[in-house]
Amino acid sequence: MKQLVVVLFLLFSFSSFSQGEAKTEIQWLSIEKAEELAKKYDSDMLVFFFRNGCPDCKKMKAETLKNSEIIKLINENFFPVMLNARTKDTLIFNGKEYINQQPKEDGKTWRHDLYHELVLGGGHQYYYPYTVIIDGEHQPIKYLPGFYPAIRLKRDLLQLIK
Repeated sequence: MKQLVVVLFLLFSFSSFSQGEAKTEIQWLSIEKAEELAKKYDSDMLVFFFRNGCPDCKKMKAETLKNSEIIKLINENFFPVMLNARTKDTLIFNGKEYINQQPKEDGKTWRHDLYHELVLGGGHQYYYPYTVIIDGEHQPIKYLPGFYPAIRLKRDLLQLIK
């Protein structure tokens, strides 16, 4: 009996310790999962659009999105999604299907329709990277075009936290 108590104590200690670990990466979700959770918990989504080969996108991924304060801020307050703005995947958002209208044989240079629709309200300018904050009602509430250093992104995200 005494051994059982010791084993249970050790198991409980290890499990409670591991649950308190700080996340070292942003917990990216699919657009569908983030949309479902944002609606369920009436919380905001953070959608980060990038483009392959984009120097500012690489810099933002390597610097800003690896910053421990940014990781904590995003993981605790948003349902984050990272999407290639030129993906050929079909995405469903807000009950609507979005595609990349450029045929595959024509290359990879055309932007995805979801990217187009979400950045429309931000001045309809195609910047890479582009971050859009979307509320629980599926409406964009903040547009963050281009590269954001950690301090600037932190400032803008803190203004949105309820």
